Amino acid sequence: MEYQCSLCGQKISGDLASYVDHTEKHVVDLVKHDHPDWVEKDGMCRKCLDYYRAEIKGSVFKDVPCVMRNRKIKGVFSAITNFFKKP
Repeated sequence: MEYQCSLCGQKISGDLASYVDHTEKHVVDLVKHDHPDWVEKDGMCRKCLDYYRAEIKGSVFKDVPCVMRNRKIKGVFSAITNFFKKP
């Protein structure tokens, strides 16, 4: 059966990832931050799940506030870098 990921819109065959336990709470929280209309029962494709897991794994405290701080810091560094690249 073919499904469409409710996050990225990609059409995939097979099952969507769904959430049952506490271990994915931070993934769910981060997805809901980025996609407020998303509901857990909609699931997501493996690619989106891997993306959010990697983002949380790369954060120091392994939680949503830490990921959001990382995003903000990366944005500031990117803005500074782009500013100095201008001729």
